[in-house]
Formats: sequence, C-alpha cells, structure tokens
Amino acid sequence: ALEAGEQIILFLNRRGSAGYTQCRSCGLSLRCRRCDIALTYHKAADRLICHYCGYRRIAPAKCPKCLSYRMSYYGVGTQTVAEEFSLRFPGATIVRLDSDAARGSRAYESLLSRFRSGEAQALVGTQMVAKGHHFPAVSLVGVVCADVGINIPDYRAGERVFQLLCQVAGRAGRGASAGRVIVQTYQPDNYAVQAAAAQDYQAFYREEMAYRREQANPPLTRLVRLLFSHTNQARCEREASRLARLIKAKREVWGHSDIELLGPTPAYPPRLRGHYRRHLILRGLDPRKLLDRVAIPSTWTVDIDPVSLT
Repeated sequence: ALEAGEQIILFLNRRGSAGYTQCRSCGLSLRCRRCDIALTYHKAADRLICHYCGYRRIAPAKCPKCLSYRMSYYGVGTQTVAEEFSLRFPGATIVRLDSDAARGSRAYESLLSRFRSGEAQALVGTQMVAKGHHFPAVSLVGVVCADVGINIPDYRAGERVFQLLCQVAGRAGRGASAGRVIVQTYQPDNYAVQAAAAQDYQAFYREEMAYRREQANPPLTRLVRLLFSHTNQARCEREASRLARLIKAKREVWGHSDIELLGPTPAYPPRLRGHYRRHLILRGLDPRKLLDRVAIPSTWTVDIDPVSLT
C-alpha cells in the first residue's frame, strides 16, 4: 500500500504501550490502588496510568514486593503499534489518534487534517478512527488484537466487537482503489469476529439471537440494573445481600415468578475510584412491576434498560 502511494489505518482499541506490568520473579502485577484494574504502561511519559480514575505513578525499575529488577511489560497499545511501524517503515509518517494524543478538539482536528492531506501515510488509533471518517486514499485497514473487549462480562460484548470491526473495516476502499482489511485475532473461531471479517450481518444476527434466546436476554426481555458502591467492602456486600433478600421476599409475596433476580455479584470492575461495587439484575418481560413494589434506598443507582452492565 505504501509503495502504491496509498494510505493505511491500523486499529487497536487499547491506549498506551503495554496492558499490564508484572514481576517475572514473584509474579506481582501492578494495579491501581483505587480501582481493581491493571495499570497501563505509557512509554512516552514513563508512567503507569489507570484508564478508569486517572491515577498515575512512575514505572518502577525494581519490584516493590521482592525488589528484583525483573519488571516486564505485556500486551500492546496504540503507542507500541506506532513505534513498531516507524521502525519497520522509517520512510513513512504515522499519526496516532487516541484520547492521549488528541486532548481537545483542536488537537483532534489537527491530527486528522495531517492524515487527510496526505502528510501522513498511516493512521493508528482506537475507536476514534473507526466511526464516520471518509479517507478516499485508504486502501488497507489492519485490525490489531480484534479480541479486545470480547470477554467483558456483558451480554452485549459480542455485538459491540462486531459493530466496531464492521465500522473500522468500512474505512477501506472508499476511493478509487479497492479496499483490503486484515484482522488479527487470538480467537479466529469467535462468531462475532468471523461475521465481522465477512461483513455478514445476517450470520451474526442468527448466532447472537440464538444466544440471547438461550439466556433470555434483551431484546426478548428487559433488564433493570441496581448498583451499590461503598468504600467499605463488607458494608457493600451486606447491603447488596440485604436488598437481594428483600426483592426475593417481595417477589414471593406478589407472585412475580416470571421475573428473575441475578446476583448480587461484583460489578465490572469490582472496585472503582476507591469504591467497592455490587450489582443486582432484574430480568423479565416487565421487571418494573416488581421494582415498583420495593423501596430502593437513594444510595442505590437504578438503571432501567441499561446500555452496559459494566
């Protein structure tokens, strides 16, 4: 594509240089002190950053636990892809478009204009590069780690991956040159990845609806999500269990056997910004009729027909 004077988009829905940091001697994984999530390594700033709460710390040279100098970085992010591209193709210019590089609308437009004008031959980025852009000179789209997000504990995870892959694939071949899309994945048998690679909506729909029907998930039913968070883990678990018992008792009294109660279980992530999180899910054709009979404390967050369960 470069030799033909065409442009390239490389898509990876993960920022930074490495997904997590681990000691090869004792196995310690560096995690955010406020969120139950691994810290992402950003090589340019030499910092470990939490992408949920913004907490950051200097990347340690030695392990805080065993004091060995065997800290290693695993996984890739957009920064790693941009660096690798520059090493392999030193004569080509690459622009990185993610929320780290494009801080504000001016920076965002400046980066896009560099690529659109042809000043840069390649564009690497997160989902910011996938939606709504028209680049006639782009003939090749490469998807790096298409599996990102596919194992999130949310029944819509497969749908989101399929949608995103289809959107980014649509950036190729919008001009005179034919488009080509290459998808790299560790799960080539996954139905969402296969359907997206084939651009086959009907195949994805049939497979996804079979799962939704088997698990009685929307659009065949409706959901209500009840979320509780607290800085004290024991208090959080007690309150979640208390409300679950109350809802079950009300369900028996009023005979709402058609409404299912899931949980309480840890939310994803189970700890966020210093608060432990537990949630309950009501599932049925009309879960509101049970919810309306339960006094939900104001400390709970109630989400009717939640867009996401994370």
